[in-house]
Amino acid sequence: MQLGRKMRLALLCVGLSGVAVASWAGVAAAVSGGGYQSSQQDCPNNGSAWNTPNGYTYPGCHNTAVNVESGGTTNGDANSNNTRYAEWGNNQSPNENSNPGFGLVYNTGDPGTYDAIHSGCIAANTDGTGGGAGKGCGNNKKGTGFEANYDYYALYCPVAAMLPVSSTPDPGGFFPAAYQCASDQPVGQNTLTPDTGSGNALTTILTQGVLVYFGMDDNTDNGEHDGFSGNNNTAGAIVGPSDGGSMLLSVTPQTATKTPSATNPEGAANYSMGFCADGICGGATTQQQTVYQGCNAKTGEKASSDKCAKGTAKNDNVYENNTPASTKESPNCNGGGPNSSETACYKNSNGTPNPGGADAYRQNTPQNMNTEPGVQTYQDPDPQRSPAAPVGTPGLYVGSCGAYANDSGGAGSPGITGQDPGYIGGTSNC
Repeated sequence: MQLGRKMRLALLCVGLSGVAVASWAGVAAAVSGGGYQSSQQDCPNNGSAWNTPNGYTYPGCHNTAVNVESGGTTNGDANSNNTRYAEWGNNQSPNENSNPGFGLVYNTGDPGTYDAIHSGCIAANTDGTGGGAGKGCGNNKKGTGFEANYDYYALYCPVAAMLPVSSTPDPGGFFPAAYQCASDQPVGQNTLTPDTGSGNALTTILTQGVLVYFGMDDNTDNGEHDGFSGNNNTAGAIVGPSDGGSMLLSVTPQTATKTPSATNPEGAANYSMGFCADGICGGATTQQQTVYQGCNAKTGEKASSDKCAKGTAKNDNVYENNTPASTKESPNCNGGGPNSSETACYKNSNGTPNPGGADAYRQNTPQNMNTEPGVQTYQDPDPQRSPAAPVGTPGLYVGSCGAYANDSGGAGSPGITGQDPGYIGGTSNC
């Protein structure tokens, strides 16, 4: 995908994050910003692998998700076992080559095609929806609420079959062309299931607080799949999609008594947002938040491909731009496929060998790569980052930990100024 379109997608994620917050007044994986998690999208970590069979989607997996839940956070991220009270998600689009799509903010599949955004679900329940990975929006009969599934293709496809719409004119690529649905196009049902139980877990909000999560990834862009396949020493680096954005608003009374610090100046209420697009990342947060996990993440990888290399730190700051992905990785190494782009990971940007491939980059990346309270820009620490800009993204930070600048480039790319003054003020202990 071209950088401009991906950046527009990332900015849309940030904009929608703000809209979500205004409307509502675990473990970090890829999309290294804002608290994005594959589990919050109800997707497996390999849900965006480039070698996913054409036409296949993971059950319940959403490319856009909004969750309202109660529980808590770990390292600034929503816990995967939180109780969801309400959720909405657009279903993942399949991996389809040359699917017709129109432009605007990003390429979206035309109506009638496989990769159009046409289906999803919404649910709410006083006892928790029970939704999650492999389930999508849950349906909990023990509580009071509902679960609904929608697919406008249930109406569109039969109507389009009777009309000469394959396809309508598409002047300039800015408006969708209407197509007749293919005979093998999956079409879901529009359903509404009420739940009339008496279960009520809402009282846990008083002790565990409430969290609002919004996330969107680049599968929204015409079904894009840009993750590692698991072959060619990439099994330990599979962490979901590389690009997108998210936000997390949390009110957690259980953390109100914590002593304020430079990394966690706020107690009961926190907010974070961030995005990544082709290696370019930015974010803002009120507390330290892990946006990417390197070695020893224990997110399903084999221990042999997940272990930390000797001397690898447990924590580091993303804005320092000092991970292997930002200092050594060749621009030809990325998760978007084909097979040759994964084998390209066996060479560093300076031409020296990297026999461990993308797994080695992750094994040499600290377990918790954090954003700190304030605003920051940085290069994506994820080996799937697929950098597209001619220069490395500067690592810039201003916040409770002081001020920092690193514009030395990295990974074979020059910086804008080539300067790396490091901490200009504050402390490097954050």
